[in-house]
Amino acid sequence: MTQQPSSIRVLVVDDDAMSLELLSVLLESEGYAVQSADSGESALALLSQSASAPDLVLADVQMPGTTGAQLARKLRRVCGPATRLLAMSGSQPAAATISRFDGFLLKPFKMQEVASALKPRNLVPEPINARAREEKKKGKWTVVPGPASTSQSRPKLVAISAPAPKRASKKSMDTRVRETQSSEVAAGNAPADLVLNEKIYQQLAGSMPRQQLLEMYSMCLNDARERIAGMRVLVAEHDKARFRREAHSIKGGCGMLGATELHRMAAALESGGLESSPAEEAQDVNSLDELSAACDRLERMLRSRV
Repeated sequence: MTQQPSSIRVLVVDDDAMSLELLSVLLESEGYAVQSADSGESALALLSQSASAPDLVLADVQMPGTTGAQLARKLRRVCGPATRLLAMSGSQPAAATISRFDGFLLKPFKMQEVASALKPRNLVPEPINARAREEKKKGKWTVVPGPASTSQSRPKLVAISAPAPKRASKKSMDTRVRETQSSEVAAGNAPADLVLNEKIYQQLAGSMPRQQLLEMYSMCLNDARERIAGMRVLVAEHDKARFRREAHSIKGGCGMLGATELHRMAAALESGGLESSPAEEAQDVNSLDELSAACDRLERMLRSRV
């Protein structure tokens, strides 16, 4: 028997408040029972207090603290073999980082991809241990047999090793965005000249009330603007690592909402990073100005739809 979404319990782990909120809303709109945690440590603490394990854990692998393979190992110890562990990120992580997860989802991803990861055909038959079965019986939630709680274990993750990225040379925002656009078009994503991916917007509009959808976009824009303000300080401080992390966070939230222009620009800033010369520092500031202007364009477009 196939388990229905309403009986599947999902724990979402992400340090980015925007992505965490959006994923929770989208999963709940599909009928999943959702809990959330803003860090690996918070997720482990929550699980240690739960009477039974979730059927699925969606964990971002680019968070501070416990993350990656270390987080997967601890989650497996707490949850047992029946829980599906899926890594997620806005960028392709190293193979070693996701090697202990059952699979990987590249943000932005569709809810259908989550459902596909739970299909029985993705699992390898193997008897579940008696202790895990007893723990399920004692849980507060009613467990309906299905992909995440059948007598089957997780599959082996086939990881493809990627070559180490070369150090990016400093380029203008226009050049970096054009390169990112070309790769997106080649990958079959939304047309590069759109401020907003209409298909994603309509899918979201069909899954939640209009006011809630507008609030999600407003949250995304406010979050992006706060991060842009912080990134201006990071330029002056020459903090490359935090600058890239902030760009990565903007990229993730905007990608899930189909804010394609912001997504492309943030991706370009993440890959380009910071350099130290005064001329390049001025260029980084100009890039942030362009990113801020893109926020304004998206806001005007959304207001025109009210």
